[in-house]
Amino acid sequence: MKLVSKLSWLTAGFCWICQVNAAEVAAKVAVNEVWLDLPQSELVYLQLEHGTVVFKLADQFAPRHTERFRQLVRAGFYQGLTFYRVIDQFVLQAGLPEDEKHPTLTNQNWPGVKAEFSWPVKAADRYTLVQKPEMFAAETGFNQGFAVGRDSGQEWLLSCPLTVNLARDTNADSGTTDFALMRGQAPRHLDQNMSVFAKVVWGAELLNGVNYGPAQTGGIIADVKARSKIVSATLGSDLPESARLALQWQDTSSPAFIDALAQRRARGNEFFKHKGNGALDICYSQVPVRLKP
Repeated sequence: MKLVSKLSWLTAGFCWICQVNAAEVAAKVAVNEVWLDLPQSELVYLQLEHGTVVFKLADQFAPRHTERFRQLVRAGFYQGLTFYRVIDQFVLQAGLPEDEKHPTLTNQNWPGVKAEFSWPVKAADRYTLVQKPEMFAAETGFNQGFAVGRDSGQEWLLSCPLTVNLARDTNADSGTTDFALMRGQAPRHLDQNMSVFAKVVWGAELLNGVNYGPAQTGGIIADVKARSKIVSATLGSDLPESARLALQWQDTSSPAFIDALAQRRARGNEFFKHKGNGALDICYSQVPVRLKP
């Protein structure tokens, strides 16, 4: 990340200033770091006109939706389609508007997917508590790299920035093909109302280059030529090895990640004059991702 100002760390989701002069802390943390390889079969490479964005599929939480997304990707459904509804600091929605024809495919028979809003908590899952109580849930935490809420024995994926859900109408089971990517302020009012099935793990900065729609049309971009295009979407396991990114993310149950959460909660760096009340917004704590050394 290039620091363009003293406050540019604000765009990163956690405190970069706290890390600037902390070589000795970094060395200590590195001992406790655990990095997990992201399987290529769980990655989708979304090739935009200006670069590549990578999704990590949440198979363990939304298997019906990840199965559908794989089917669409392998059918070439998204190739040549566009982001047709884009609202600044909220959502980037892509796919095929109802009144438009697919540029290459004739099969439009994609039935709705049964909603996967929540599921019973699994005691065996590697879960890291972040906040209890929390504004929109009894508690929040990380489960295998994904931000989740929990209440009354149920669990769900949170609508944090960079999560991906299947667009739908008022029918909970009406999502078919189009996806919505969350941006900006966390739209937590969507928790347990949308089926989240993936999150962006690479190339998030490229989303800033997607063309926005006018506010007066609710973000809808009527002119197809004015929309940003998806060149292709491909499963990592279907790409030649030379085209794959060897991505890893930090184990959210590891000592290093848990310590980082504690540091953010305490605002222990001398930069912070107001230390807050000890609460921590889980959507502010993105999981670190890197290329495998």
